[in-house]
Parts: sequence; C-alpha cells; structure tokens
Amino acid sequence: MKSSKARTRLKQQRIIKYFIEAANEIIMKEGLSAVTIRKAADLAGYTSATLYNYFDNLQHLIFLATMTHLEEYNEALPGYLKGCDNSIERYMAVCKCFAEYSFAQPEIYELLFFTHSDEKLEEYTQQYYDLFPEKIVKDWPAPLNKIYVLNSIYSRSYMMLEDCVQDGFIDSENAKDFNDVNLRIYKTILQDVQHEQLSRGEAITMTMKYYFQLMECYMNSESSPLLKAAMDKLS
Repeated sequence: MKSSKARTRLKQQRIIKYFIEAANEIIMKEGLSAVTIRKAADLAGYTSATLYNYFDNLQHLIFLATMTHLEEYNEALPGYLKGCDNSIERYMAVCKCFAEYSFAQPEIYELLFFTHSDEKLEEYTQQYYDLFPEKIVKDWPAPLNKIYVLNSIYSRSYMMLEDCVQDGFIDSENAKDFNDVNLRIYKTILQDVQHEQLSRGEAITMTMKYYFQLMECYMNSESSPLLKAAMDKLS
C-alpha cells in the first residue's frame, strides 16, 4: 500500500501534468504567445491560483510544456550519427541536427535554451524527466546519455567537444573559446530566423558554414583532413 506521502506526490504530479497538457494544447492550436495563466488553468480544470502551488510562474509551465518539442530532435539524432567515424564528425552531425530542428521552431528553442538561468534550466529539465521518465532514451551511447541532466546549451555543446579534446583534435582552451563563439553566432542566427530575417534553409547553411570555418581555426592543424571529411559527409 502506498504511503500518504507517496499518494500526495502522485496527486501533485497528475495536477502538474494536467497543466502541462493544457499549455501544450494552447501552444499547438494558438501559438506560444497565446498561453496565459487563466487559459491554462481553465483548460486544466483548476483555478489560476492553483497554478502557483505547482509552478514558479507562467514561464516555468511553458518551459515544461515546450520540452515535448525536443522529442523530434532527440529521436532524429541517432540517425544523424550513423556512419560517423570520429568525434569531429559526431560533433558536426549533432550541430547539423540541432540547427535543422531548432530553426524549424525558433521561438520554442529560444525559450528552452536562452530564457532562464542555467540553474533553472537544469532544475526544470530534471523535473520534466522525473515527470516523464519514459521520454528518456536509455540506450544512447556516451556522451549522449548525459544529455538528460543538461539543458544549458553551452554545457550540451561542450559535452560533445570534450570527446574531440580527449581524441587530441582540439586543445581544451581552444575548445572552450570555440564553444563560446559558435553559440553566440547560433543565438544571433536563431533570433534572425524568429524575426523572419533569414529562412530556415538559409540559417542552416550559414550556421554550418561558420561552424566549419571556426573549427578549422581552433582545431589542431594536423586534424584538418578529418574536418574536411566531416563537411563532405554532411553536404
């Protein structure tokens, strides 16, 4: 028999899920900007005041609701990694996959990766997978199996670069600088797509062009042929 504490936790999780489902329904039908506390509460079958018993604020709710939009990216990623022969190819394949899916939904990806502090990002991400453990892909190889405890885009990107460092393709300090520069570029391009200054296709091409150029500047020169091979595979 479940304890009183366990029953209370299950009840809380059910209510949180009702709110998440309600917010996601609004997003799918009307868009991200249409989500309000009152709309979400009405659709979930609770009062607006109830929402604040379970969420820090409206952005907290919206974050958990939009996490479901990462599922397509997560499912596609193993396909992009097939045929990769080294960590350089794997890193660039992940970048290509992320660019293609994020530029298709720029508003959602900006909210997921650039709206909150790193502390809140990881707290909310952990909460999401506690609520929906079935979303975790358990058989992903390292380092992708760490992705569920990270939602800082800087940490995610550097996690993949660490393999390149260990393989001797790029020095640790250069990897940190490269990670910082390319993500600043990515954020600017994401915002341009969101404001319809770039099409999705233009943004993908531009992002990968800059990533390859930057990697060539930062990586060890003797590893350049591997980068060229990676570019050829993704073109």
